[in-house]
This record gives sequence, structure tokens and C-alpha cells, in this order.
Amino acid sequence: MNIVLVGAGPRNLSLVERLMAHAKSTTEPVDITLYDPFPIGGRVWNPDQDPTFLMNTVTQQLTLFTDPSVPNHASTALYGPNFYEWSVTSGKEYVKMHDFKNEAYFLDELTRINPNRFTSRALFGVYGQWFFEHLGAHVPANVTLSYERRSVTDVVKQDNQYTVTIDGTDTIIADQVVMALGHVDNSLNDEEQAFADAAAGNANMLYVAPTHPSEADLDAVPAREKVVLRGLGLSFFDYIAKLTISRGGRFSRDNNGVMYYLPSGKEPHMIAGSRKGLPMHARGVNQKVAAEGYQPLFFTSENLDKLAEKSNGQVTYDEFFTLLRKELEYKHYQNTINDFGVTWPFNAAEFMDALAASDDLNETARKYGISEEYIMDWDRILNPVDDVPAEVEYSDFMMNYLTWDINDANQGNNDAPYAGAFDMLRDVRGIIRHYLDAGYLSSDEYAKFLSKFNPFNSLISVGPPVLRVEQMRALIEAGVLEVAGPGLAVSVRDDHYVATDNRGNTWTVNNLVEARLFPVSLAASTNPLVANLRDRGLLSAAEYTKADGSTYVVGGTRMNKEDLTVIDANDNEVDGLFIWGVPTEGWSWFTTFAPRSGVNDKNLRDAENIARRIFGK
Repeated sequence: MNIVLVGAGPRNLSLVERLMAHAKSTTEPVDITLYDPFPIGGRVWNPDQDPTFLMNTVTQQLTLFTDPSVPNHASTALYGPNFYEWSVTSGKEYVKMHDFKNEAYFLDELTRINPNRFTSRALFGVYGQWFFEHLGAHVPANVTLSYERRSVTDVVKQDNQYTVTIDGTDTIIADQVVMALGHVDNSLNDEEQAFADAAAGNANMLYVAPTHPSEADLDAVPAREKVVLRGLGLSFFDYIAKLTISRGGRFSRDNNGVMYYLPSGKEPHMIAGSRKGLPMHARGVNQKVAAEGYQPLFFTSENLDKLAEKSNGQVTYDEFFTLLRKELEYKHYQNTINDFGVTWPFNAAEFMDALAASDDLNETARKYGISEEYIMDWDRILNPVDDVPAEVEYSDFMMNYLTWDINDANQGNNDAPYAGAFDMLRDVRGIIRHYLDAGYLSSDEYAKFLSKFNPFNSLISVGPPVLRVEQMRALIEAGVLEVAGPGLAVSVRDDHYVATDNRGNTWTVNNLVEARLFPVSLAASTNPLVANLRDRGLLSAAEYTKADGSTYVVGGTRMNKEDLTVIDANDNEVDGLFIWGVPTEGWSWFTTFAPRSGVNDKNLRDAENIARRIFGK
């Protein structure tokens, strides 16, 4: 059996181990080959990228090995160290034995590594390379394992096999093909194309289109000139690191522990903004051990199932969010009253029991004497800009907002009143997926989920390390970074880019950087493999019809959510062709995460299910 894995990132690496474990149950020769134009680790975790780009998960919560928490995992599984365990046992030795471009940086990181902090994405790529070599030393007798740094550009189904085209020229025959492609590039939309055309026709203008931060040509952004960064999401924090630390700037702390910035003089003046005008909330400092998770009281699969039973199998988005909001409020108040420095006018046990029995937790908190400053004000959390008077400088508001966010996040992802509640969303993702996959949403309600919950989840639970938010505040204070108000819009006028916001500000610049990735869009993808499969109908997006007769299409491609087999445009499963991860976003939910040990991780579970399907189990 010839198995081709397209992409050498964490998903397919963990799948290799699963395939090897299942291959031990047969005497049939099994050939497994990974293809990726990037080194082992793939595009996101490339060990050769700028190591200033940080991961978004702490080291002790990352792994590539399966574990007993994954149902049905093969008894012949190969267990091994998680990322942190590897780092403190054999990481330095491994780095010294290989000729890594970032060797000095890696050794510095490994010397200071901490289980509850964040490392570079490049170093996790090194762990991926070690993992692949480790697997190579444990290959079963009937298995051949290899990796080729080349691109798969097409896959054509012929009877029960596939002709796989490599680099547009060479072909091989495969029995099974698994695609884990990550974020792929799209064609530019009309606005982006207009920006690119303007820059192409004017040597004084620069436009950097959406792409992976490690591949953006930020060296072309001139020092001391103004540059507009569109986007305040995770990529934005990579970009400001690249435009400051990578240009010789340094961050330090004063005697009170407050971070400040020492410019190198090579930085541009950054003007950053987005539609909402807010960065993501900082992730709380980690207090959780690798497999620890919050156990919900209100927001449970059982409660969602009970709602469905009462409503002919349907659970509206509002019903879903009401349960989730109650859970967040409950955790918020639990963390708030754990501050022993405050003398609360009630018995804590009685207060928590009252909250557990309440349908309006905020009102119950008020009745117990909780002051308004501690009340979970959702308008203030989601739209704090609405309360900013016109006469207040937006930079002053942003400094205060970031200071509040930093102080809260530093209390920890278990204990912080806000960050501790927000982090709970990471622990209940399985319940959210149960809600989505159980058929409880109509097409109208799913559209509501996509438009309301996804931005909510992104804002409060998938943000950057608190370190990055501290750096953002320091850059504002140093005058290197300016944050635009909500409603950032950019146009081309008189051979310049003109940016405006809803607070009446205008900036005229020559440099515009899209500080974001392309959205997931099967229709707009320019990846040759994706485009070829799409154009032949092997990859297809889901179309939903709403009650009013209108339709909408999600960006991601469809697959069987149990075993990840591709579903084609005719609604047929394509046997032997699999796809998982980011290209399925919209059909799947929340695909941008790396494997975590001990929690029945979805990536590891999916790898097990693919392997079982391939080996007919």
C-alpha cells in the first residue's frame, strides 16, 4: 500500500505514528511518503523562519505523540515526550547535532524554556523534525517511511488509485492520499488588487498582500516612514515583532516591572487598525497542567441535548449562547471572589450556590452586594470603544485598555476574573463541536453562529501571550505604534494610500501591509492542488439554504467529519482521499490548533480515525 501525505506539519506527523502502529497488524508492505515544499514542520512551523514569531500555546501543552486518552488508539502506539519534556531532556543535544539556521537562538530558548511560557514556532518545528527522525528509528519491518521536500500539485483518481503529480512534472501512484495543507493562498479580492496595482505602478508605494508573516517582505518597509497595518489579530503581533525586535529594537522593564521599548531608529511609524479597533484579549498566564481542563456546570453536552429534546431536535444560537454566557459569568464571579484581599459581604459557598441556581447571574451578583465594577458587563467586554468620548484621545483609551488587559491576564488562566473565564472556552471546544455536529442548528442558526460566535471566540479566547500585549503597549508609549479607532478603511488617492477611521482621523502613507492571513476560501484558493481538485469537483464547499430562500456557502471544503474522507461536488465520499485541518474551516469548526496530550485531543483522535479507515478497521 502506497500512502502519500501532503504536508509535513503537526497533523500529518502525528498521523505517521498512527499509520505505523496500524501497519503492524498486517504483513502487507506499506510505503508512507510525506511531501512538503518546506522542511519537516511545514509552512507554519518551519525551523528556518524568523524565531521572533511566537507560538500561541504553552510548551507543556504541545505534543505530537498519541496517548491513552484517545479512544481506540492502537496498543502498539509509540509514546514519547511532549514538547516541553523533549526540550529539557534532549533538545539542546539535538540542536547541536544539526545544522539549523537558528541554532544560536534555539540554544538560547532551550536554556530559558518554561513549561508555562511560549516559544518560537521555529523551535516547535525542530521538535517536529526530531519526532520524524524518532519515528524513523522505530519503523516496522513492513513499512518504508520517507520525506521529500517537494510540492504535490495535483491528484487524479483512476479506478481505485490516484496519480499524484509532484512539482507539476513527475507522477507517482498512490492508494491513499491525505492532505493537511494548512492556510493556503487566495487570489486577491478587488480591493486588494487595486492596492497591489497602485504599488506596481508607483515605485514609491509598497503593498504587502495577506500571507504568512514569515513570508511577508517586511524588510521593504522603509525605516522612519509611516506604514498602515490592516489587522489586529494574531498575525499583527508577529508583524510588530518583525518591525521592531528584528530591526534591533529592545524591550526592557522598569523597577515596577512595566515594559518599555528602546528603539533602534530603524523602525517605521506603524498605524494599526481593524474594523473593531481592538486587539484580541491577552491569554492568561498559564496555571494549568498539561491535561487540566475546566468542568462546566451549565454549558454541557447533556444540557444541550435536553434543549434539543424539548424543541424537536433544534437548539437555537441564542439558547446555545445563553448557556455559554452563564458558564462564563459563573467562572468570572468564582474567580472574582477568590481575591482574599477583598472583604466580601456574604458567605462564598452561599453565593456560588445562588449563582448555580440563577437564570440571571449578574442580577444575583448585584443582590449579594457585588459592586458594578465587578459585574460581567458584556457590552463593555465586546464593545469598550462605544464608551470612549469623542474628546478622549484613542491612544489614551488604548493604553488604559491594554493596562487593564495585562493586569487581568497576569492573574492567570485559572484565577483571573476575565482571562480565567475566557480561557474556559478552550476547555469546552468539544462541547461546542458536539452542538455543531449533532444537527441542532438550522441553516439560519448556523449562519448566526458563524457571524456572531466566531468573532466573539476570536476576541476573547484565542489571543496572543500577555507578553505581546505588553510589547504593544510599550510601542504605543514609545510613539512607534499608533492604533486607529474602529472602522479602519483604506483607499488609493493621488499616488498614496489614505487610511481613515470612525473617529475622524486620516493618515496619508506610501506603505500598506495586510497584517493578516487570507480567509479560508475554497472558491478563491490559488494553491495548485486545491484549485485542480476544486475545478474537477473532487473538493466542494457546503451550501446552506435559509428559511427565506437565500443561500450562503462556507469557505472550507467538505469531508466526512468522522474519518475525514473527502466529499465531492456530487455528495459522494471519495474513498482513499482525505483532507483535514484549516482548509475545512467553516464546514469544520476551529481548526487552528496543535495537538495537546492527555485530553483526547481532536487532532490525535482524527489521526486515529484516518488510520483506521485506511487499514479497514
